[in-house]
Amino acid sequence: MEAAGIPTDIIIYAVIACVLVVWLGRVLGTRSGSERQRPNPFTLPPAGTQTQGTENVVKLPAPKTGSAGTDAGLVQIALADRSFDPNRFVENAKEAFAIVVGAFADGDRKTLQDLLSPEVYKSFDAAIKQREAAGKKVVTEVHAVRMADIIDAQLIGNKASVTLRFKADETYVETDKDGKTVAGHPDRVVTMTDVWVFARDVKSNDPRWFVVETRDDVKETEGRKLPESGINV
Repeated sequence: MEAAGIPTDIIIYAVIACVLVVWLGRVLGTRSGSERQRPNPFTLPPAGTQTQGTENVVKLPAPKTGSAGTDAGLVQIALADRSFDPNRFVENAKEAFAIVVGAFADGDRKTLQDLLSPEVYKSFDAAIKQREAAGKKVVTEVHAVRMADIIDAQLIGNKASVTLRFKADETYVETDKDGKTVAGHPDRVVTMTDVWVFARDVKSNDPRWFVVETRDDVKETEGRKLPESGINV
């Protein structure tokens, strides 16, 4: 049988093809809500993910820092904040470190405000303004954070603070207003060492830890320079 000169089997195949296209479009173009999103540093696990029967269990820090005072500080923080896990904290801190270094190079003030205390942000913002006024541009890439060691931990009142020493492999290039490279090289990897202090109010509903101090642990002769700022500067 033919319709308007077109064989019936061709019409049937065309209808099937149209149905398949519509179906695939619905399946592939619709988000189910189950796709994993990259978690932001220092956000708590979604509500309801806690293992049943562990509501009253406080997970104490497992890793040893080599300092009895630091280990005691971690225990105090864990007792005051049952969401605190030193291992997860270190991983989040490494991610935050790379984000802050990149945001400072890019002049991304919004990202910096989300991770830095007001005092530290003020120092970073001033350095960015100085760079912008001179017409300089900076490109910094963190290739790997090779070390993030907890070297101090304290709980004073409701304020928890954790100090980490970072070692990271980075490339750094600084250009002047004419686009001429004045520092660094895109192919030269430099190991940078920094000490940062993170803090948060353990009674706050805000799970974020903020960077409250930044300082060089080693005075490098090359590579990027972050503002030294914070409570002890």
